[in-house]
Amino acid sequence: MGDDDEDSSDLATTDTDSTSGNEMRLPHLESEDVEMLPAFAQRRARLAAQGRDVGAHLVPFSLSHDRRRDPPKEGVCQHKLFFKIDGASSNCVRNAWRRAGFERTNKGGWNLWWGRPLRFPEHKKLNEYQKVCHFPGTYYLGRKDNLARNVSKFRRSNGASSYPYLPVTYILPEDRARLLQDWRDRGERGLYIVKPKASARGQGIRLVAKPDVEIKKGASVLVQRYIDDPLLIDGRKFDMRLYVLVTSFDPLRVYVFKEGLARFCSEEYHSASGKVSNYKRKLGHLTNYSLNKRNAAVEEEGDGEGIKWSLSLLKERLAAMGHDPAPVFAAIDDLVVRTLLSVEDKINANMSMYVPHKGNCFELFGFDVMLDASLHPWLIEVNTSPSLATEWQLDKRIKNQLSVDMFNALGVCGYSRQSMKARGEPPRKETGLSERLRKQEVATGRRDPLSSLTEGDADLIMESDEERALAGSFVRIFPAPGTERYLPLFASQRYSNVLLNAWQ
Repeated sequence: MGDDDEDSSDLATTDTDSTSGNEMRLPHLESEDVEMLPAFAQRRARLAAQGRDVGAHLVPFSLSHDRRRDPPKEGVCQHKLFFKIDGASSNCVRNAWRRAGFERTNKGGWNLWWGRPLRFPEHKKLNEYQKVCHFPGTYYLGRKDNLARNVSKFRRSNGASSYPYLPVTYILPEDRARLLQDWRDRGERGLYIVKPKASARGQGIRLVAKPDVEIKKGASVLVQRYIDDPLLIDGRKFDMRLYVLVTSFDPLRVYVFKEGLARFCSEEYHSASGKVSNYKRKLGHLTNYSLNKRNAAVEEEGDGEGIKWSLSLLKERLAAMGHDPAPVFAAIDDLVVRTLLSVEDKINANMSMYVPHKGNCFELFGFDVMLDASLHPWLIEVNTSPSLATEWQLDKRIKNQLSVDMFNALGVCGYSRQSMKARGEPPRKETGLSERLRKQEVATGRRDPLSSLTEGDADLIMESDEERALAGSFVRIFPAPGTERYLPLFASQRYSNVLLNAWQ
């Protein structure tokens, strides 16, 4: 489900790799003063007007400005700002909050929650200025068996070609007979990878050649065909960790961070005459960093020299090998969107039942993807609590910027708790019959979504545009130009998705 863990490393924002002395080649990451952007002033004014009764005030996040020691800027938020952690966290997240003036609390009244998912009933107590780091029900993606079931359902609804990114998967014990038949159909020669249904950091993963005897009857595991023709670089397997931020499921808004990590096996991959050899040697087959870092030969090296590279350097290497990385990563974006579409109806149902305000939830996912020799991407797993630990200088360079950009995209506000308590919960706006009919006509394609915009539509469009402008190095992949092609794949058409796709 996740691989986050406590991070005890010191904060570092330098662009220099302390091991090699070479400048880190991460040209796509930019550290802007977000308060200087026109979209920030626009968003601050809009949110202040909407939250005038509680003194709502937009909070900026930065790598360079620290409210704890720098002279206060004009218009700084005067309200107390609190974060609450219940579970694992990392320095890059905690320090992003502290630089912005947040303090840690173990009580209520916090602005930001990080750690475990809230229990469904806990969401009902949230006010409109509290943000939590999980949507209700993202274990539909984080558990490997749930992911397989939801992708399978998506393919049944939209056709087998609608999701070509998950290896053939069997959920045991119920699929044991199908697994063994597949093995026989392949001449009893194919390899399979066995995974616990809900684990992280490579725990319990192994390869088997004879599933009839190597997997016990009744075992509750997930089994997939092994990708035995992986793309190799310098003779080693690798996978990619992509950081995917979802700020909303209704409307669906999805971002991918410009940088990520390529994680390499610490031993070479061996095959002979098309048959994988030495498959019991995990460090040549499993790309999990938490496994490979235990290899005594592994030590921190410069970007592109060890078992952990930046994605920008990986793209350079692919180009040097004669491969165009653009279509490869376009296919990965497609993989991300389709994976989220497989669960958006379930998560939106939970949001409707338990979450009082659409802006309460966000989520940073870690998508792990592997390329085969033909450059086809395969989804390995989705982490709902991806590790933001900063063990290497490369981690620090990526994850510190990622944390700042994520919180700027979210639009975190300070507010008067005293005014909030006196005001109580704001009344819900009721939608009239004519407005419901108009939205239904738009969602079903019978009316142009941009022909009769309401005040609420204008607010939604402005919110979406501001969010994209303030997302830093996060690139929005849905909605975006051309993504209207995904609309038929939604389990049900939502007015907000049709509107924002028409606006692109």
